[in-house]
Amino acid sequence: MTEFRIEPINEVIVNDLHQDSLDNFLYSYRCFGITTAIWVDGIIIQLVVNSKSKLFEKYDLIGKRLYEQLIFAKYPEYTKTVKLGKENYEIALRNYNNFPRFRELAKWIKAQPVWETIPERAA
Repeated sequence: MTEFRIEPINEVIVNDLHQDSLDNFLYSYRCFGITTAIWVDGIIIQLVVNSKSKLFEKYDLIGKRLYEQLIFAKYPEYTKTVKLGKENYEIALRNYNNFPRFRELAKWIKAQPVWETIPERAA
């Protein structure tokens, strides 16, 4: 018989937190061929994880989550997709508002000094 259980994440470690303009954020997605993103509480989030790292494996085993980078763009209202300017490129947004941990993450991001910065726009 298979045993199932939920193992909580007790701590999230972010090595680099960066705010990007919406255009830059979407352009980087286009360059890397990424087609979906997480939206939660007015923020589009990209989580960068190195799952092959020994440190990631070690932390994962003890209830910690390590993100090498967390890049976000402000996007107040949820929509199913968001389009890059006038170009023919759009990404699908996955609404994570029903995930308590991600709501906590959004609240934490909004409390960081980087939230108040104005990101550079693409030329």
